This record gives sequence, structure tokens and C-alpha cells, in this order.
Amino acid sequence: MAMPRKSLSEHALQNTKPQWVVPDTCIPAGRPKYPRGMPTEVKAVYRRLSRTLEARRSATPGDQEILRLASYLIVRHQRALEKLAEEGEVCTYTRLNNRGEDVQCEKPNLWLKIAETSEAKILACLSALGMTPMNRSKVKTADQPTDPNVPHPDSPEGIRANIDRLQALVDAERAALGTPETPPAPVEPEIDLSKIDETVVQ
Repeated sequence: MAMPRKSLSEHALQNTKPQWVVPDTCIPAGRPKYPRGMPTEVKAVYRRLSRTLEARRSATPGDQEILRLASYLIVRHQRALEKLAEEGEVCTYTRLNNRGEDVQCEKPNLWLKIAETSEAKILACLSALGMTPMNRSKVKTADQPTDPNVPHPDSPEGIRANIDRLQALVDAERAALGTPETPPAPVEPEIDLSKIDETVVQ
């Protein structure tokens, strides 16, 4: 089984260099702010999408606009589906023929086009956010979780937690191999210079 990849803080503690590719930019995690002027129903969708990204540790403040677009599109799609449930996919419309007479004709409901367009755009937004099964693995989780109770790996608390975890791994490996702990080196007693016989010393 392959060894788990060490974090950058672990490499810093052990004075080693990572063999894996380090990304050029490290975007810290953060909670996207709520845009002003959003209706209540749109804000509820925005909050739900934002919490999903936070749970996956992939939310950043820069996701605000795409989350806003996705929220409006989802609400628009829900409204279109409600109209389609009331009126049906095919509706009867009145038009004028070449003699100026009213003629009844059946055509696809105009809300159907709005629903289909919204569905395609919602899927594009979710793919860009990494919220589809195909694009889920393409989004890298942030080094710092959005949960404030979890310390950053480079903070003193995070380094202490990494040291404790490494010590637990070493102890577990010693227990599995049956290797006793290395005894400390013997400490030589200090020499008392006042007890040296100067007549003996050449």
C-alpha cells in the first residue's frame, strides 16, 4: 500500500522537500459573502450551495459570483417547472392568419424553453464549481479548512498536532515491529577539578 502524502508542514518539520508537484498558487479557504439585494428564495439556494462547498473544503471568496448566478438560475428553473405543471408542455396560442383572422394553434409552452435553458446553464455552473461527479476530482481542497475550530497546518497548533500524529505513527510502527524504544545515551558525570591531585598530573 502506498504511503500517504505528507503535507508541506510535515516536510518543513523534517527538513525535506516534497516529491509531488506543488501548485503555483495556494488559495486559502474562505466563506463567500452574500451579495446584496438577493431575494429570500435566492439567498436560501446560495446558502445551501455555499455550505456544500464548505463541507468539501473547496469554498473560496472568489466563488461569490458563480454561486450567485447558479442560485438565480435554480430559482428560475423552479419557477418554470411550476408554470409547466399548471399549463402543460404544450399550450394553445392565438395567432393571426394572412387574412387577419384569429387562428388557434398548439405550440410548446414558452416556459419549457426557459426551463431547458436554465437546466443547461445550471449544469455548467455546477461543473465549474466541481459539484458534478466528473469534475469532483479536479477541484483541489484548500489547505486551510473553513471550519475555524480546525487549526491551520502552519500554525503552532497545527504543527503541534502534526508532531503528535507523527509520534503516534512512530509508536505504532515500533509496536508492530517489536522494536523497543532506543535507550537514552549515558550521561557522563562532571569532573570535579578540586579533587585532582596536581602532583600526579604530569
